[in-house]
Amino acid sequence: MRQAWMSLISFLVVLVAMPAVAQVPRTPPSTLSALVGELDRDNPEIKAARRDIDMRVARIAPAGALPDPTLSVGYMGGLLRAPFFPSASAPGSFRQFGFSQEIPFPGKLGLKSRVATTEAEAVRWDYETTRRRLVADLKTAYVEYQYLNRSLDILERNKERLDQFRQIAEARFSVGQGVQQDVLKAQVEISLILERQALFEQQRDSLRAEINGLLFRPPDTPLNPALTFDVTPLTAPVEDLRALLRQNYPALKRDERVIDRGQQALALARKELLPDFGINVTSQKFVGGMPWMYGVDFMVKVPLFWQRKQRPMIAEAAAALEAGRQMRDATVSMASAQVTEQYLAGTTSNRLAELYSDSVLPQARLSLESSLASYQVGRVDFLSVLTNFVTVLSYEISYEEQHARHLQALARLEPLTGMSFIR
Repeated sequence: MRQAWMSLISFLVVLVAMPAVAQVPRTPPSTLSALVGELDRDNPEIKAARRDIDMRVARIAPAGALPDPTLSVGYMGGLLRAPFFPSASAPGSFRQFGFSQEIPFPGKLGLKSRVATTEAEAVRWDYETTRRRLVADLKTAYVEYQYLNRSLDILERNKERLDQFRQIAEARFSVGQGVQQDVLKAQVEISLILERQALFEQQRDSLRAEINGLLFRPPDTPLNPALTFDVTPLTAPVEDLRALLRQNYPALKRDERVIDRGQQALALARKELLPDFGINVTSQKFVGGMPWMYGVDFMVKVPLFWQRKQRPMIAEAAAALEAGRQMRDATVSMASAQVTEQYLAGTTSNRLAELYSDSVLPQARLSLESSLASYQVGRVDFLSVLTNFVTVLSYEISYEEQHARHLQALARLEPLTGMSFIR
């Protein structure tokens, strides 16, 4: 009987656990845009920036609220009498209740609310700056990762081809038509390719860990090296890109909100020279047959020490406003320089990639094939073949490198201009 119960319990445990075991894993992304979506969803820095917006928004309502009122309860009477229960034998005893409220000068609360609202808007643009920067970092790193994978494929393909050259040299040496030095040179070049492969693999694995870190994944999570994406050619002149910078750069919009906040803070500091008010309502009840008595007090807070308090506050707000303006100018200057730098890098890399693809690589490959054919009939030495082979290998990797540099420049232009060149 006990065995039957244990079997039943084991069956139920397995039945309950089955949905967890059979849970379908998340489909790996097949496009770069899906990878960007994962970044938006999972990156901790982006999440923290969103919560920072929530924090700033939560400050808006309290900033425009009145100070908390004060309620008071008082009693005056003999020490031997219970509080709030005076007797007729203590004619001077009384009970008192009061209510007081501080009222800032008209306009102060509205300015405080606008300052908090402007700060929240600045943080929203700060969040957008962070998000765009991380998206550009992800795209730049992935393009580099793809370049390293393609370069490793090129190295592997050329290593196999070089091994074929080595076999040709060995065959010629075995029949007395070549020298052993040719075989040794081929082996040395194969070793150099192996060294280069090891360096590229190390860089690729480091980039994979960096990309997984941006995506909040374990560092060793596999990454698809062939994600698809579309590329918009860079056809606009650099002047148009600088104009887009002034319209769309979120860091510049953040600085403009900081300037607005500084202007509002300066107006608020000047209003601190104006007095605040207060009202106090009290009610007293003496012993005996006397009725309840009521009193109302109006108070004015006089800024008597404005030279030491309010005046420095105004100077501080004015300095903060000017600092915000200078920071805005610095942002425009540095961002314009970055746009120019990335534009030149992108257009130059694109021209070089086209040069390699259209003329340099076809000519180098023809030269290699011609020298190999001549070597097989004994017209040129093996060093000529090896030199042409190394040239072709170098140009093939240079083409992939310039293509990657072109895409990376486009990715770095995206957060500056607001355009989506890689999607």
